[in-house]
Amino acid sequence: MLFYFPNRPILIPPDPENPINPEPDYINSLEASGQYVAEQKWNGDNTLIHIENEGQSIKLWNRRHEPLKYSPIPTVVEELRMWGQVGGNCIINCETVNSKTVAVKNKLIVHCVMAWQGQYLIGKNWGDSRDILDTCVEQGLSGTHVQISKVWRAGFWKLFQDADGKIIEGIILKNPAGKLVFSTTMPKDVSWMLKIRKPCAKYKF
Repeated sequence: MLFYFPNRPILIPPDPENPINPEPDYINSLEASGQYVAEQKWNGDNTLIHIENEGQSIKLWNRRHEPLKYSPIPTVVEELRMWGQVGGNCIINCETVNSKTVAVKNKLIVHCVMAWQGQYLIGKNWGDSRDILDTCVEQGLSGTHVQISKVWRAGFWKLFQDADGKIIEGIILKNPAGKLVFSTTMPKDVSWMLKIRKPCAKYKF
């Protein structure tokens, strides 16, 4: 299967008027717009996983189309093979939580399907990808290590507050109507996906 770069969210402040000590109004206004659902933003490496031949071929790439410097433990490989048995030749996009955190290792949080049953989802909505993931939850593919990202349709501010800034960096807001786009070079940020990190000295908004 061909490689194409994952869609990338726009980084925005939690409060444009006071990003370091944010008030809830701005995030609440994004929720009230009804355009978005929310996910947790894990601290890890954005990873594309190509699974082919019913899970017998598994390749992990980083966002720059380089082999990911992470060797999956046998349990991770076993769970990924289950994805191949259900999804056939597929590409899943996830956050690999391993090298950047001490308390959490060998956890892959799947947040998007980019190809399924040998068919690319190019031009379809992220909501179509999420529908596939919801079916995967029902089929038991959210395992011990390879887990499917949860979504929230309300309570965005609390979800942001609950992020510890270390393992969970903040939140991602996604518009289900947002189009999945194909890019053979590093893409520009897509406007339908917003990344909101907890305030930190090293982050600039």
